[in-house]
Amino acid sequence: MGKGETSLNSDVMFDELKKEMFDRFFQMNPHLASALGLHDPYDYLLPKGNTAKILEDFEILKQYAKRMKETISYDELSGANRVDWEVLEAAVEKTNFEVNEQRQHELNPDAFSGVGGAFFLMLTNDYAPLEKRIEAMISRMEKLPQYMKEFRTRFENTKPVKLWTEVALESAQQLPGLFTFAVQASKGRISDALHGKLEKAEAALTGPLQEHLAWLESLKARTTDDWTLGREKFEKLIGLRRLGMSSGEILQLGYKYLSDLKAERTKIAAEISPGRSVDEVMKAVEAKSPKTFEEALDATKRAMEDAKRFIVEKDLATVYEKDKLIVEETPAFIAPLIPFAGLNMPSRFDEPMIGVYIVTRPKDIANLGKHLNFANIRNTAVHEAFPGHFLQGSVSNRSSLVHALAGGTETTEGWAHYCEQMMLEHGFLSGLEAKLIQVNDAIFRAVRVVVDVKLSRGEMKFEEAVDMLMKEAALSREAAISEVRWYTQQPGYPLSYLLGKHLILQLREEVRRKMGAKFTDKFFHDTITANGYLPIAMVRSIFELKTA
Repeated sequence: MGKGETSLNSDVMFDELKKEMFDRFFQMNPHLASALGLHDPYDYLLPKGNTAKILEDFEILKQYAKRMKETISYDELSGANRVDWEVLEAAVEKTNFEVNEQRQHELNPDAFSGVGGAFFLMLTNDYAPLEKRIEAMISRMEKLPQYMKEFRTRFENTKPVKLWTEVALESAQQLPGLFTFAVQASKGRISDALHGKLEKAEAALTGPLQEHLAWLESLKARTTDDWTLGREKFEKLIGLRRLGMSSGEILQLGYKYLSDLKAERTKIAAEISPGRSVDEVMKAVEAKSPKTFEEALDATKRAMEDAKRFIVEKDLATVYEKDKLIVEETPAFIAPLIPFAGLNMPSRFDEPMIGVYIVTRPKDIANLGKHLNFANIRNTAVHEAFPGHFLQGSVSNRSSLVHALAGGTETTEGWAHYCEQMMLEHGFLSGLEAKLIQVNDAIFRAVRVVVDVKLSRGEMKFEEAVDMLMKEAALSREAAISEVRWYTQQPGYPLSYLLGKHLILQLREEVRRKMGAKFTDKFFHDTITANGYLPIAMVRSIFELKTA
C-alpha cells in the first residue's frame, strides 16, 4: 500500500468517525442540530435536562477522541483533518474544565438558556412555512414539562449561585409570554385547527411552568453568594484558550487601551468641534441621522450593499455572490422581542446562505439617532455584515463541522471589531465622525477587558463593575447591571472583543513581515473568514503552514 493510499484511508476513516460522533451528539442535543439547520426530525425534539445528559455529552467527546488516537495516525491525515484532530483534543480539555471545575450546570439553575432559544428561533427564522414551524413548536412544548422535571434533579444536592438563581427566575417568568406571543402572532396566519392545538399546548404548560417558578423561589433559601471563578481557575481557562497571554497581561493591555482610547476620543472631539465636550460632540454626531425610520432603513440597506461592493472592488476578501444578506424592518409580531436590531445568521446547512438583518422601529422617533445616525449605520454595516459577522459566518459555515466545537470567540468577536478599523484604513469609513464612533465603541470594549478579568478573578465586586461601566462606557445603570450579570456567567468572553482585534492586528503584522511583497489583504482576510470558529492560536498555525 502506497503512502498516498494510506493517507486517503486515514482521512476516510476519520471522516466516518466524525460523522458517527455528530450523529450521536445531535440525538442527545436536537436543539443544537436545529440551530445548525438540521430540522427534521430534530425540530420536534428536546434534549434530556439532567446532569447525566451533560456527562454523556462529555463522554461522547472523550470516546471519539480516544478512538481517533487508537485507530488513526495523525501524520497520515490531510492538513484539514489535522486541524480537526487538534480541535477535538482541545474540546475534550475545555469541556473537562467546564464540567468538572467550572460546573455551571450545577450552579446556574436557568433551564431555558439553551432550549428557550430554540423556541425563539422557530418564531424568528423563516426557514420553513410558519405552519410547519408551529407544528414543531407544539411538539417541543408538549415535551417541556418532562425537560423541566429532569433539569430540577441537577440541584438536589448542590447550592446554586444566588445571582444566577435570580436571573433564572426572571427568565422563567418571561417564557410564558413567549408562548402567549406565539399564539397571538400566529392567529390568522395558520389553520384554525393548528392554532387550536397551539392554544391547548400553551394552556397545558401553565401548571408545569408555575411549578418550576415555585421551585426556583424555593432555591433561594440554599444559594451561595459566590459566583466568581477565582484567579486560579480563570488563569487555567485563559491557558486552555491558548491566547498567548496571562490574565494579568490581558488586564494591563485593557488598561492601556482604555487610557489611550480616551485620550484619542478627546483629541478627535476637539478636532470636530473645538471647545465642546466629548458628550456634546457625540450628541451632535447622533443628531446627523435620517428624519424617518423608513429613511434609516433605506440607509441601512444601502450601507450593507455599499460595504459588500467595496470589499469586492478593493479585492479585500472573497465574497460568495450567492450568499445574501437581507435588510428589513423587524416584523411587528416579534418587534417586542428585538429592542434595536438583530442579525439572523444563516445556519451551517442552509443552501444558499441567506441572513437577515432586522431593524426595529423605535417607539419614539426622537430616539432614532441614538442607534441609526449616519456614522453608526455605516459602522454597523461593516461590523455586522461585510466583511464582519455575516461574511465570516457564512464562509466559516463551509468549513468542517468540527470547527463548531472550537469556541474561538476571540476570532469571531475580534474579527468584526478589527473590520471597523480595517475598513477605515481602506477608506470605506471616512472622516472624524466615523472615527469618533469607532473609538467610542472601542472604549466600551476596553472596559469589558478590565471588568471581565477583575470580576472573574474575584478582585472586583458586582457594584464596582456596574459603576465602572456607567462611568467609563456611559452605560445606563440598567444596561450596566445587565452587562455585569452576563459577565459573571461567561468569564473570559467579554474580553474577547478588543483582545481578539489586538491579536488579529498582531497576527497581520507577523504574516506581512514573513510574506513581504507576496502579502495581500485578501489572502489574510480569506484565511481568517474561512476559519472564524477556530481560536487565534490555531489560525496562526494555519498561516504558518500556508506561508512555509
